[in-house]
Amino acid sequence: MNRPFEGVRVVDLTRVLAGPYSTYQLALLGADVVRVEQPGKSDFVRFGGGDPDLASAGLGPGFLAQNANKKSMAVDLKDPRGKEIVRKLVASADVLTENFRPGVMERLGLGAASLAAVNPRLIYCAISGYGQDGPMAQRPAYDHVVQAVSGMMTTNGDDSGRPRRVGFPMIDYVAGLSAAFAISSALFQRERSGTGQIIDVAMMDAAVAIMAPMLAPFLQGITPPTRQGDRAASGSPYSGMFETADGLLALAANAPHQAKALANEIDRADLFDDARVREWGQNAGYVALVQEALAAAFATASALEWEERLGALGVPAGKVRGLAEIMDSDQLAARGLIQTIADPVTARDYRVPGVGFKMAHDGAQVTAAPPRLGQDTDAVLADLGYDQNQINGLRADAVVA
Repeated sequence: MNRPFEGVRVVDLTRVLAGPYSTYQLALLGADVVRVEQPGKSDFVRFGGGDPDLASAGLGPGFLAQNANKKSMAVDLKDPRGKEIVRKLVASADVLTENFRPGVMERLGLGAASLAAVNPRLIYCAISGYGQDGPMAQRPAYDHVVQAVSGMMTTNGDDSGRPRRVGFPMIDYVAGLSAAFAISSALFQRERSGTGQIIDVAMMDAAVAIMAPMLAPFLQGITPPTRQGDRAASGSPYSGMFETADGLLALAANAPHQAKALANEIDRADLFDDARVREWGQNAGYVALVQEALAAAFATASALEWEERLGALGVPAGKVRGLAEIMDSDQLAARGLIQTIADPVTARDYRVPGVGFKMAHDGAQVTAAPPRLGQDTDAVLADLGYDQNQINGLRADAVVA
């Protein structure tokens, strides 16, 4: 098998979510990712979650979801000998990722310029809340806060006007994807130029970049539409969230031909024949008429029945599913998105997500369970040329763990 990034070594100094997710994408595609972690419990994602046994093993569910296929070594970066270990890793590496606050790596003597002197071909990727420059650069950040600062919360919510947080750390994962894409781009660029690159990924930038549809009116000096709650971004009155006989149905008939097919299906052709359809999102009376007709129709059958009936007509609609329901769905099984990996140490099988795409051959694959903290320390040090006496000395001095 020859996956896209086989032969690429990544030194991963990141923790929590965005950084580890970015290197997870690379690891699934064949990269040799070595997590360099601080001894102890510096990465709280390792030791959290609802399973005490997993948490005590440093394999919390959030950690399991994005660290398969990686190695782990525990190194004290404040000790000069720990820094030297990182420099030796970098000498033969292709990529280094870190998500410390701007300036920390320089204070450790491991900044981009210092490491470029060790390896001019190195691709150095820094991930932070607001980037390496700008007036907010030194502010700490987590997904929740960046959702607020970026304006994302104000685009999400109902007609009450109160901003709402997206229910999972979306910006962390968008930033992680941005970093993986940037690293992939830099690797391709290096094939042509022969030189390394410095990448600056900001969670704030990633958040704003994916809000392009909401930003477009502001950028052109146009007053944006008000929030529509569960209505589609198109403003179509033939969209929204509706109660059915057994659950909720999400609907987005955004194109006129979809709206017409929907009106016919519920025996209300008169809705589309109404002259007000030409201004369908601007006439409150017409919007209310359509929404009431849809609500009455959808209450007569199950959400899955409506999903299938409308799907057959080319009308986008879907039952609102819980996480357990979609995880065990035939659709995800057919796509192979959720993969199972056995951990010989804990004697447990872990189900973990893969990448969000398929390749015809030599694509992403889960090949190894997420590592326990420092489990590969000795092996990586031996690979760097340290003998057993040196390794024992580093352990005795708590430089590695």
